[in-house]
Amino acid sequence: MNYSIIIIGAACLMNLIHRAPIYMTVLQKLKLDRKPFNCIMCSTFWYTLAFAAFTNPVECIFISSTAAIAAELIDIQLSKL
Repeated sequence: MNYSIIIIGAACLMNLIHRAPIYMTVLQKLKLDRKPFNCIMCSTFWYTLAFAAFTNPVECIFISSTAAIAAELIDIQLSKL
């Protein structure tokens, strides 16, 4: 139960961050407007991996990869709206 909350929470949070105009503005100002920062799946994987490595070091790859796929699926559904 705890892992599913982390995975869904990370996926939803990264979708919110990527939809915010200030995120892309900051990336352009810092000249970081390329992968893995502007790709929702890539950035979710790396940001969640960094977070999960401290909180759950053994399961961090599973958590980050599942959160990345969930974030991409959420993004596809949001793009349909």
